[in-house]
Amino acid sequence: MNDTPLSDVMSEHAETKTPESFERFLSLFRTSTVGIIATGVPTHAMHGHFIADGNLGAGKTTHGDGRPRVLAYADPEAALRNFGPRFNAGLPGEVLLRMAATDPRCEGVLVNSAIREISLIISKSTAQSLLTQ
Repeated sequence: MNDTPLSDVMSEHAETKTPESFERFLSLFRTSTVGIIATGVPTHAMHGHFIADGNLGAGKTTHGDGRPRVLAYADPEAALRNFGPRFNAGLPGEVLLRMAATDPRCEGVLVNSAIREISLIISKSTAQSLLTQ
């Protein structure tokens, strides 16, 4: 298992901008839990758990170029310490890729770093490509 924080890999890519660093970011993103702004209302299930009833979704942003993307926060614990509660749920990156790839009103995922003021975009076409691999 890789213990490298997602934000560290984001910082590496922001500095190098190489295809290899972006591939490392995408690989780690898929297996990481990221923070999201959950929208809708979850339904209570047994044993204190919650389930989505079809209304639960992930908040989007149009930051930057005005195109709607799912908003994600890398390394939720570090993000909480450094920036406070900007999100209210966590999901695996793989789930967010699937959401971005299948939502006709979404152009990808905007991932905010938990340690630096940087963001990386995963385009819809990249999300679709990753899901077919």
